[in-house]
Amino acid sequence: MAFFVLCMIWGVILSDPTLKELHLNILKIAYPGFAMSITGFVIGVIESFIYGWIFGALFAWLCRVACVSRGNE
Repeated sequence: MAFFVLCMIWGVILSDPTLKELHLNILKIAYPGFAMSITGFVIGVIESFIYGWIFGALFAWLCRVACVSRGNE
């Protein structure tokens, strides 16, 4: 979630219109439903929170599988 907020701040700081458009398009690809508005920001924060939980659960599962396969319970 902090990475998303950092990306939003970076998008506001960018001064070159081409880079700003590229940055906005990347955010729209990564976060479906995102737009440069308060509602879009809230959608992005919620999606980044969900993505964090999913990837965190996947990482914990993979670590558990690796430990069990080595016999390091």
